[in-house]
Amino acid sequence: MQFNNIAPRTREERTAMKHKDAIEKTNLAIRKGGYQSSASEEISSPDPKSTYYLPEAERFDRDYAVHEKKEREERWLRRMQETEKRKMEQLNRDSERWRRMDEEQKHEDAKLQKLRDTCGAGKKNLSSAAYNPITLEYDPTENGIKLKQADDMAKYRAQLRSYNIDTKSNCGYTHVPVSYTHLTLPTIYSV
Repeated sequence: MQFNNIAPRTREERTAMKHKDAIEKTNLAIRKGGYQSSASEEISSPDPKSTYYLPEAERFDRDYAVHEKKEREERWLRRMQETEKRKMEQLNRDSERWRRMDEEQKHEDAKLQKLRDTCGAGKKNLSSAAYNPITLEYDPTENGIKLKQADDMAKYRAQLRSYNIDTKSNCGYTHVPVSYTHLTLPTIYSV
């Protein structure tokens, strides 16, 4: 029977195995290619024309606070621009809505005015007669003057009819003494 005996490590080897550098060197020595690396030189030192080239000064620029502040300012600026854009869109929507509401109100006012002018709509609080029913006086409007003229002419025609009936039906004989001297033509009022 055969045994695989391993020689024991010395004290120096054991203490050396506690250090990271010594472990790494041992692993490199054991490795298949030895100390040779399989990585090409293009990765560690790229061509200055390539897209992943970075100058040495920038490679070791580790001022993260400046970079972070710049990113925060860009985010804040984008947020402010978006807020301003939304604000302007809302303002445009509101102004358009108010313009439409004004147009609708003007359209309704014109429609109501047309109805008032043609149909007499919207005059519900006005009396249908052109006089005051409490004082029985004619209104000082055009319709009031026309109504007074029509009433005066009706009174005149009634008196004239009464006079004609009386003179033509009694053959000159009067039962009741009536004088028609007060019969006068009513005055025509100018409007």
